Amino acid sequence: MLGTNASPELSESLKELGRTGVGRRSFLGLMGGAVAFAALPALTSCSSGGGAPQATTSAGMADATSKLVPSYIPLETVKPDIPSVNGTAPGFTSIPSTLVKSVQGIPGKGGSYTVMTPAWWAIPPADNSYYQAVNERLGATLNFQVSDGNTYGDKIQTVLASPKDVPDWVVIPSWNLPPRFGQAVKGLFTDLSEYLAGDKIKKYPNLANIPTSAWKYSCFEGGLYGLPYPSGGIGNAFFYRKDLFDEMGLEQPKSADEYIAVAKEITDPAKNRWGSDDVWTAAQIMHGVDNWKLVDGKLQNRVESDEYRAALEWGVKLFASGAVHPDAVAGNTQKAKQRFESGATLITGDGMGGWGEALGRVLPSNPKFQMQPMDFFAPDGGKPTLFRGSPAAIFSFIKKTDDPAKVEEMLALANFAAAPFGTEENMLINNGVEGVHYTRDAQNAPQATAKGKEEVTSTYAFLVNSAPVNNSVQYPGFVKTKTDWEVRQAPYVVDPLFYGLQIQEPSKFGSLSKPFDDLSKDILRGRKSMSDLDAAVATWKKNGGDELRDFYAGFLKA
Repeated sequence: MLGTNASPELSESLKELGRTGVGRRSFLGLMGGAVAFAALPALTSCSSGGGAPQATTSAGMADATSKLVPSYIPLETVKPDIPSVNGTAPGFTSIPSTLVKSVQGIPGKGGSYTVMTPAWWAIPPADNSYYQAVNERLGATLNFQVSDGNTYGDKIQTVLASPKDVPDWVVIPSWNLPPRFGQAVKGLFTDLSEYLAGDKIKKYPNLANIPTSAWKYSCFEGGLYGLPYPSGGIGNAFFYRKDLFDEMGLEQPKSADEYIAVAKEITDPAKNRWGSDDVWTAAQIMHGVDNWKLVDGKLQNRVESDEYRAALEWGVKLFASGAVHPDAVAGNTQKAKQRFESGATLITGDGMGGWGEALGRVLPSNPKFQMQPMDFFAPDGGKPTLFRGSPAAIFSFIKKTDDPAKVEEMLALANFAAAPFGTEENMLINNGVEGVHYTRDAQNAPQATAKGKEEVTSTYAFLVNSAPVNNSVQYPGFVKTKTDWEVRQAPYVVDPLFYGLQIQEPSKFGSLSKPFDDLSKDILRGRKSMSDLDAAVATWKKNGGDELRDFYAGFLKA
């Protein structure tokens, strides 16, 4: 389907999906950027069981991983209509009528492998025509063990605890990496650097097309163990109802104070209309909140930072202004999208993938609906600082084996799965067989048939994926508007302090930041004050925050 080659939401949004239910398209929309907000605690850190860093400096760690990762050999299978700028996703304003064949011959050798993957939608039948068609093209049989994505983390821990039960190929989302995974990965899975490092990757051109940063992020415990599902970019934004703004003669705000002023001007409870929903995630982006920053040579955690405090203080003003929808004030996040799409709120915060989702839901009944992200601004109206998101959101791992031929066959299958947009392989993996699982609409875009909706799922796509692209041509003007927005933000995107390093945080720190989730909600709504933040930070330091700071200091550049 379109949008599968997307970048990836945060743990709270994934919990929300679990509460409200989600389809495959919705999840892949979420993966279109939502995991990319670097200002929240890293979801991919896992425990090596020790208290000392694996490398003494980030420079040393980066140097070590650079020897493990493949060479980057970009492909341009189909020339984009809007090229990438500073890491933005290229834009394709049309779907090629003729697809390129990126894998010649049959990649498999007749092997049969068990594969464990999650699903946040109805699990398809194990024996279906989509699996049969893809396996036939692969020349190998992948037998999928698909589990409920909402409980997948528990399932992973159970499976990894019994080595004999580990399937041949295991998909693990970054947020499901279990405690002490650093120990498990070396004992259970294959170090792929032996097969892929440097120019060895030339044997697998589609894998060589994956950005280096995603490969570096797939390194654990001194080895290249993961096959990545690339993500990155800016994950979340302030979205506004451009159609209603135009109708009311309003311009999008260009500073934090203007945001509140515009939201108040819009608000009219008599018309069931409020200016804003809860936009806490986007507010942190606007204020330049990052996980860690250096202040006078010392590491400072986000909860200690002036930026985090300023974001909270601004949020308090927003909620006190009366411009936030009462249901959002009450903490009802389940219907935030519904409020925005109905016009009950005119500004909201959402993952970038939610944009296309909303168009798909609303345009059939309201062709005038226009949802667009605001250009980011610093609180004072100046240039923003936007932190690049994690370079990968999901990994797959190949079980350790004494038979190199099996690993090589699975990598050949992975090379097929990583085929980029515009190829026959990509279309088959993401949509199935034309005329059976999908048909083409007026824009030449694939539209799932009833059989496609039942059978086609992101099993193969989760094994490994190509770099993100913007290609949702079914919505007129969407690709250009989205890509142009990304290009406008690009000059302000910077790498976070520990960008791209797979730092394995000891499990004892796992719940250290959790109290701040509820505290921020209480402060924003006036139930608690900034003095409560000071007390919470003091507790955080005492309960392990200072120790965590020392841990991360070990990765600083000399």
